Amino acid sequence: MNLLRWALGAVAALVIGQTSAQAVERLTIATGLKPPFVTTEAEDGFLEELAKEAFRRAGLDLRVIVLPAERVLRNANDGLEDGCLLRIKGLEKTYPNLVRVPESLINSQFVGYTTGRKIPVSGWGSLAGQAVTYITGWKIFDNNVKQAEQIIKTRDANQMFDILRAGRADVALYERWQGLWVARQMGLKNLAILDPPFVDLKMYMYLNKKHQHHIPKVTEALREMKQDGSYQALYDHILAPLDSP
Repeated sequence: MNLLRWALGAVAALVIGQTSAQAVERLTIATGLKPPFVTTEAEDGFLEELAKEAFRRAGLDLRVIVLPAERVLRNANDGLEDGCLLRIKGLEKTYPNLVRVPESLINSQFVGYTTGRKIPVSGWGSLAGQAVTYITGWKIFDNNVKQAEQIIKTRDANQMFDILRAGRADVALYERWQGLWVARQMGLKNLAILDPPFVDLKMYMYLNKKHQHHIPKVTEALREMKQDGSYQALYDHILAPLDSP
């Protein structure tokens, strides 16, 4: 009898476990980001792992997919994906179906890279007289780089840093962490980051409004991760090593 009760209990536990697993809702959010923010077969991505853990704590399963940047917002707004990762505040004015998760993910710093040259930075005007390179389609640079002597637009970060390394440009403009990651992959040893950043912005995650009922729990999970050390542990594991020589 005891054996029968044990067997029945084991079966019941298995059924309950399977039912619970099946009940977990999966959301898919898109991004146009690259490492070290998204996960690859070789290494974890900071923002992808952060978001997945926050969703797990909120009782959700999260899948992150990488799309061309111009499709990310359009698809999320149309509901083809359930949201988007790492965007500035205020997008809901242009994309009315998107709702912002109010806890920020990270501060994005848009910086200048040089091959060791020290150029004082006091705003975009500091690029006057400089040959500048950046990736085609980056609106933040299109809208602000007005006084450079020359602007060279590239297809990707590797080409941009090749131009900088060859001395064809004085300054390469990029997001701080993605730039450090690409530079390390390319074996660039003598890069200097101009300080302060040209722009330093809090960045957020957005969900399509059909999922806005999940936002309070995801927000609370992100805040909890910042308080309990989980956020810092991910930062120390993935981003901090990029800042070391």
